[in-house]
Amino acid sequence: MASQQQPTISISASPHEDPERMRKVMNTHIEKVFGESDVATRGKTMEPLYHEDVTWFQPGEYSGAHAIIRGRDNVNATIQKEQDQFPGFYITHDDEGYIAVTQNLGIVHWKLGPREQPDMIKACHYVLFEDGKVKAFWTAHLKMPEGPPS
Repeated sequence: MASQQQPTISISASPHEDPERMRKVMNTHIEKVFGESDVATRGKTMEPLYHEDVTWFQPGEYSGAHAIIRGRDNVNATIQKEQDQFPGFYITHDDEGYIAVTQNLGIVHWKLGPREQPDMIKACHYVLFEDGKVKAFWTAHLKMPEGPPS
């Protein structure tokens, strides 16, 4: 089997990120980026919060293949695609509103589902910051339905 070239990401280990800024960005990340249904509004919200070359690492629970989405516009398009795939689903912070920060890494927990079952999916994003903006983030699912949500 031929080896596939893996994309690289340059990660800063800067301990100089502002924890309060990180928390605010992660709140907006959930509420006004992933929670926004209008692609243009979401794109404008993303500009000051995400590096243009932001990278999103997604797990592959249902597809069997992990996804790596590169670039602010591609992240926006992927969010829209997922929202279109699951109409009537809403993302909110988990019940505890858990956000943790250390140096340039943040963790935000969230839940997703229809209004009648808002915690159908529970997950978190591990968010890497550089110069006050999101450089990369990883999705980790904590609770998933048996098959793809419908």
